[in-house]
Amino acid sequence: MPEIMILGDLIELSSAMTSGVKVEAVMDKVVESALNLTSAEEASIFILDTFGQTLHRACSRHRGYIKAMPTGKQVILYGEDKLPNMKEPAAFVVSTGTTLNLGDINKVVGYEFDRIREDDKYGGLKTQALVILPLTIQSNRTIGILQIINPGASHQAINAVSDDTLTELQSLCGLAALYMWTARLLEDNTRLKRQFDRHLAELPKQVRKAKPKPVIDSSRPKGLIGESPPIEHAIKLVGKAARSTVPILVRGETGTGKEMMAAFIHMSSDRADKPFVVQNCAALPEALLESELFGHVKGAFTGANTTKLGLAHEANHGTLFLDEIGDMPLALQAKVLRLLQEGEVRRVGSTKTEKVDVRIVGATNINLEEKIEAGEFRQDLFYRLNVFPINLPPLRERPSDIPMLIDHFLRSAAAKSGTQVPVLSSDALEALLCWGYPGNVRELKNILDRARLMAEDGYPIELDHLPPELAGVQHSHDNRVPTLIPEGDLKSIVGQYEAMVIEAKMREANWNKTNAARILNVSRRTIIDKLNRYNITRPDGFERA
Repeated sequence: MPEIMILGDLIELSSAMTSGVKVEAVMDKVVESALNLTSAEEASIFILDTFGQTLHRACSRHRGYIKAMPTGKQVILYGEDKLPNMKEPAAFVVSTGTTLNLGDINKVVGYEFDRIREDDKYGGLKTQALVILPLTIQSNRTIGILQIINPGASHQAINAVSDDTLTELQSLCGLAALYMWTARLLEDNTRLKRQFDRHLAELPKQVRKAKPKPVIDSSRPKGLIGESPPIEHAIKLVGKAARSTVPILVRGETGTGKEMMAAFIHMSSDRADKPFVVQNCAALPEALLESELFGHVKGAFTGANTTKLGLAHEANHGTLFLDEIGDMPLALQAKVLRLLQEGEVRRVGSTKTEKVDVRIVGATNINLEEKIEAGEFRQDLFYRLNVFPINLPPLRERPSDIPMLIDHFLRSAAAKSGTQVPVLSSDALEALLCWGYPGNVRELKNILDRARLMAEDGYPIELDHLPPELAGVQHSHDNRVPTLIPEGDLKSIVGQYEAMVIEAKMREANWNKTNAARILNVSRRTIIDKLNRYNITRPDGFERA
């Protein structure tokens, strides 16, 4: 039965790849297949940046209850000595190209699982078994990893996976890596064609037929760029939300476009001809925020020389967008709850309530469930707002949209400044495609704005024009070699690398010298001599082997 299942998944995955589906859909299929094959609790794909310095989570799926999605925190692979941090499991897999298959991380020494346990705390999981496989192309180049948490959890038999299952997972990873790499090469070719067409259009030629003006798609938010499955799913939800009258809660990281989505909800609703009023709940202290939202009467406080309408009054028959609602003080939350339930507001200093007809759209980039547990957000308000939640995907989960966004931002900036649209070098594009974007779309726009200013007019945007964290210290085509060569003569440098490889293989062999010697195809005596020469010692807790 498992053989039939994995065969079906591989056939379906191959079909998806040949039919030209988005890379996000392929990654989603890979993690779903990994979950089905291993009966695990969680599976994720992490992508390596251009220079092999960090990993960022690009796709993640879960079985059962989870408190919150994993964070966008990057996995740092190198230590301060510029050598791979072999104690980090992900760094070990990326640097050595080998697979980790651990049945119980609580009984394993030699690795540090702080990152895993931090994700556990955030998501409400408890990792016991951990499997990490490299996504490898060209025999020895790692472009990411597949991480699987708690295989066997569905059968209450959490443990490492069998050798047969490991082989099947490696087949999945091989197909996934091939497709992801091919998609990247295809984008590079598409970029070159766009640049060629752009230069061709600028040549002095005979008058051509004017191109028809593009039809504006009114079913999409104005200014939203992207066609990836995650963003299309969010747009579909937004369309359904617009046709309803219930409160909406838009959730997403900073820079994902929450206010744009809220405006689209308003413009797609039957309130489109009425006001759309915006207030950032984190921008004002409590007293001023209350006055701003609900208004005040003359003499309510020092400086209240006139009676003032609140934003709830201004948004009457329209939409009130409360951005960063998770940062609203508790006392005001009760008043917003009353506005939601009864449609009533009371101005500061007044004893009378007033009726308003306002649709509330809230937005937050924080974990409201944790805020509720900490007593900092009202549970009843959360349930009232969360009738129709919309989660906006971070940019790292929609990589196929990055080229479109790059082209859009460069064209828009060039049109505003009246200059030529700048060209991107291959290295610069690859770095942009591989970055994790903790600041999401806003960060990408800022990076491109800076790069345009750094580049000379008429010359391409090069790798050096990008921020240092994207450009890296030195570009390396082999992700298993540190980007900085250690100081010293050739003999000492080679010795450092040899020591790193031997320690990695000893850890892979669970510090069994015979097995490590077999992996490296040397004698056991050679392994013992190298361990003594480089003072490589077994961590406390390992049995002698």
